[in-house]
Amino acid sequence: MAKNKANIDKKTLDELKKSLMDKRKEIQEQLSAFAKKNANIKDDYKTEFPHIGDEEDENTDEVIMYQDNLGVEHKLEEDILAVNEALKRIEDGTYGICYNCGEPKTIEIDRLKAFPEAKTCLKCDGKC
Repeated sequence: MAKNKANIDKKTLDELKKSLMDKRKEIQEQLSAFAKKNANIKDDYKTEFPHIGDEEDENTDEVIMYQDNLGVEHKLEEDILAVNEALKRIEDGTYGICYNCGEPKTIEIDRLKAFPEAKTCLKCDGKC
């Protein structure tokens, strides 16, 4: 792991890394409730088509559930991607540096504790 350019102390950085890893595990568990992991693509899932029954109204419910699950799958996959990007930034030493302001502007520690995959400081949030 490279030296952190945002000067986040090791203890805090370790806590944030653990938080990110826990978050990734939680997201993966949520996804596994209705989707199967794609063996060919890392952190990609395939929503399973639910089977409720063979009646017309049950078939309608199946289609609605499937469509809803597809949207949830997409959002959760985006969340895993953001977590993995944050973990990569920890490894390369750029974690905590605002993508908009850049060095030496750092993301507030309280923001990182609340939202550890944050890419921007509070001032830039929503402006990027």
